[in-house]
Amino acid sequence: MTSSTTGATSTRSVTQGHQPDGAQEVSRADTWPGPAAPLVWLATLALVGAVLGGLIGALVGAAGDEEATASATFEVVTDARALNSPLATSTTNVDTDTFVEGQLQALESLREAREDDEASLTVSQVGSADVLRISATAPTADQATAAVSGLLDAYVTARQEAAGASVTAALAAVQQRLDALAVLGGTDEAGTPVGQEVQRLLSQQSELQAAATRVPGIVPVLRGTTADEPAGAPSWLLSGLVGAVLGAVLLLAAGAVWRATTSRMFDARLLVAAGVTVLLPRLPAGRVRGRGRQVPTRAPNARALSAARLLVPQVTEVGRGAGSLAVFGADERAGASEVVWELAWAIASSGAPVALLTTASAAHAERPDGQRRADGTERVVTSALSVVELPAQPDDDVLAAAVAQQRAAGRQVLLHAPALTTGVRAHDLARHVDRAVVVVGEGVSSLEGALAAVRDVSGSTAPLLGVVVTTTSGHLGRAQVDAPASHPAEETTSPRQETIPSEV
Repeated sequence: MTSSTTGATSTRSVTQGHQPDGAQEVSRADTWPGPAAPLVWLATLALVGAVLGGLIGALVGAAGDEEATASATFEVVTDARALNSPLATSTTNVDTDTFVEGQLQALESLREAREDDEASLTVSQVGSADVLRISATAPTADQATAAVSGLLDAYVTARQEAAGASVTAALAAVQQRLDALAVLGGTDEAGTPVGQEVQRLLSQQSELQAAATRVPGIVPVLRGTTADEPAGAPSWLLSGLVGAVLGAVLLLAAGAVWRATTSRMFDARLLVAAGVTVLLPRLPAGRVRGRGRQVPTRAPNARALSAARLLVPQVTEVGRGAGSLAVFGADERAGASEVVWELAWAIASSGAPVALLTTASAAHAERPDGQRRADGTERVVTSALSVVELPAQPDDDVLAAAVAQQRAAGRQVLLHAPALTTGVRAHDLARHVDRAVVVVGEGVSSLEGALAAVRDVSGSTAPLLGVVVTTTSGHLGRAQVDAPASHPAEETTSPRQETIPSEV
């Protein structure tokens, strides 16, 4: 397959190596699956931002002052119309629009006089009808109701007092006229002008007395003071939704800025563009914080083992005699220990014996049984897989003897070299093996660090086959694979080899 990346054509000259039989001659950049899980990364950022923003928004909404509203509506009619009484012409012939506007001004004056910090009052006209609404907003429904009732009662009282005073004044005037006519006499004579005036005045007096009884209903209340039901969703829910959206957007924006400014390499196709052979498929190496110098103690899961089995023919020559491969990490978090562990299991699963050589600093972590193993101990993991623990900084003779011993036993040798960032010299270790690979963590290692590691290993005597890229996918199963203490390495045999005591 021909790579679609121009730089990939010069891979062989950069790495100074060759691809083994069955592997492709150039990097398959045209079938590369893409950057290090950008969709998963973006989805995680969005989810975390939405959860955090939603919680903060909900808390803010719940802690905020919950406001209650109450209102009342009433009709505005003139006194003459409401009382149905013969009041003064200046009162009965008032234009309706002008009267409504005047009552609005009167209510505004009363509202300003009753304004306080607990409730906020508003007065408005309902459309173009002769109906006014008094509304109040307060921390509680009782406070809002009390504010509306107080303003409405004050307005009604003022209207009643004004109407009552007008009726009383009119009755006094009528009575005064009747008293004056009684002094003149002839009040009982209906046919006389004086008698006719008396009858008119008596009729007017009767109407005014009836109007006086209608003064309490001078303001027709259409809907009494009631607390309004809250409309829509609760405020804490709305605040939570707004906070979730803002949190997701802000965290995605922050992630985009960080990804654009960080030195980490999120797309290993940059290496292909630089002329470096990138071996596929990528191998899972687990969470970045979980990676370290120690070789894992649990068997790889099925996904990791399948990927490693596809990679094995590109880095080893299983079936053509014992070979040796050095695995260098571009940095300590690149996942070199996970890669060499998965490759060892993949080789062993095919039935070929394999020995994994690792330094004491990487292998002498506390074991599950609480014991530490001495330098040079050969630990049998399976019938075809052994782990040999070397000193932290083995000299050339010790390393050469260990590699020669395992190769003499017919085993494939995998050398887990320390990360190049620890100061190890790739040339000193690579001259004891047949070939080498560099492990780069996508989303972990920097492009400069990866290219520097490729340059260092390319300058050694062992041909650099290419770069193995690791991802953050899970790679370990649940089964513990430490050999039981009652079965030391010297007493364990493999179907394809004799017992080989350690001499390191």
